[in-house]
Amino acid sequence: MAQFELKMPKLGESVTEGTIGKWLKQPGEKVEKYDLLVEVQTDKVNTEIPAEVSGTLKEIKVKEGETVPVGALLAVFETAGAEAAAASQAASGAGEGTLSPQVQPQQPAPQPAQPAAAPRPGDGRPAAAPAATATMERAAAVDVRATPAVRKLASEHGIDLSRIQGTGLNGRVSRKDVEDAVAQGQAPARAAAPAPSKYAPIDGDRPIALTQMRRAIADNMARAWTAPHAHAVMEIDMTGLMKYRDQVKRDFAAREGFELSPAAFILKATVEALRTVPLVNASWTEQGIVVHGAVNLGYAVALGEEGLVVPVIKNADGLSLAGLMRAIRDVVDRAKAKKLTFDDFSGGTFTVNNTGPLGTVVSSPIVPPGQAAIVSSESITKRVVVLDDDSIAIRQRMNLVIGFDHRVIDGATAAKFLQTMRDWLQSVGPSVPIY
Repeated sequence: MAQFELKMPKLGESVTEGTIGKWLKQPGEKVEKYDLLVEVQTDKVNTEIPAEVSGTLKEIKVKEGETVPVGALLAVFETAGAEAAAASQAASGAGEGTLSPQVQPQQPAPQPAQPAAAPRPGDGRPAAAPAATATMERAAAVDVRATPAVRKLASEHGIDLSRIQGTGLNGRVSRKDVEDAVAQGQAPARAAAPAPSKYAPIDGDRPIALTQMRRAIADNMARAWTAPHAHAVMEIDMTGLMKYRDQVKRDFAAREGFELSPAAFILKATVEALRTVPLVNASWTEQGIVVHGAVNLGYAVALGEEGLVVPVIKNADGLSLAGLMRAIRDVVDRAKAKKLTFDDFSGGTFTVNNTGPLGTVVSSPIVPPGQAAIVSSESITKRVVVLDDDSIAIRQRMNLVIGFDHRVIDGATAAKFLQTMRDWLQSVGPSVPIY
């Protein structure tokens, strides 16, 4: 018999450590290759690591709840010598071992710098020409290696983590790095805030431990809020669209096996608006604004009390209404089944937040880090309205909200974007193809 060592794999480009959530096998148990062994949590994902060999789990080296760096020894197996050698060689060559994750990522990974996009045949649009240097700066700003606690400390002191040279493992920014930056005066001057009062427990309180996902969401939202946010709201008449949907939804469901949701029309309107107002499909960097050639739509999916994830629908501008509906159904189903992959979260350029099914009338969405804006579609409700000819009618109306980074977008641009979405949504009828 030979021994095989299971080590913490690299679970993402900027992930340097992981926390053991739960061991699914115990010492002494027989394990088949690809059996799920252990749940691992990071600030980006929750994942289950499979066995790379068949054999017997001999010893667990890291207890549940402990956090260890990538490459740390997790467990030891007894297995056939040839298989252990082959698995070790494969892991060594790959640098991180075999991994088939089922994940709940929280935020999209940054894209590497790319040359200017070429025009797409037949679409009539000029090629986007973002500066490579600016794109690299954007990636560097987003891809800082630091734990949620360090990010929180930096945010509290107004420290830009992308400007700190990390001294930790693999260049990670440590708590001491941030404290040194504060001591050196890198934090911007601001009015002193009163120290938060110490929490005093009240009878009946029920503490809830923070999950890795909740910590990651909190960290991501805190970083997102460093951008100067503004919001605008526009009311949309959805009466014609909803009538058209009623006419086609039965045939669509028979053909596809699921309903045609208003969300597909909203995504299509978003694509049309991004084509018309390309500045909204952009990112802010200190070197300039990067306007993206690709239209990759993040679509927020609520997972109940667990939190939410934002998988990305790539090249959404190349999809029909039916294609967008398939993409929505796919990411929602896989998000709820915890089967999204890292690639599902990379490259987002704009985000759509569909809170309408939850009954909201108006909201103020937060712009994801690295993007310029986010749209939230609210509930579609019947309202009594006065029409242009002064007649009174019952119409189906919906509020559309845009949250935007005011460094990139001004109010007039945001309003033009909403107007473009409104005009397209209000024009939907039999002339709009589903396929």
